[in-house]
Amino acid sequence: MVSANLVPLTVIKGAGSEFIPLPQGENATLADFHSIQTKTTHSPAYFTSGFYKIEAGPARPAHYTFEETKYVLNGQIDVLDEATGITHHLVPGDFAFFNVGTKVKFSTKSSGLAFYAVTRPVRSPHPNLQGREEEKKKKNKSSRL
Repeated sequence: MVSANLVPLTVIKGAGSEFIPLPQGENATLADFHSIQTKTTHSPAYFTSGFYKIEAGPARPAHYTFEETKYVLNGQIDVLDEATGITHHLVPGDFAFFNVGTKVKFSTKSSGLAFYAVTRPVRSPHPNLQGREEEKKKKNKSSRL
């Protein structure tokens, strides 16, 4: 039997990087594709995930007022940590965690793509990713898995 206390899985179909063009005149973009307000034991928070895409061009500064993780999927993303002066060259398989108060500059000599998860609400859903969430079908309490 399906429990009334269970929450259904959210699936985003086809949320791949090929749907994320850079805005005109920009060399980097965020593509938020899912956000949820969590039910934590301490206080409610948001959890949002998406893709970060960057191409060669000017460095992109970021000063974090939320936590974020980035996992590089392809290319290279260079991150200058302003606290240490060290530039980290992130390549596929590399993972970075940005704490509240972290100040960095993102750049690349070619291009890079990363998956990210952040503790903030969705800023602006990427138009090419909207409408890709699968419909949730309710099952009655007597349904079997």
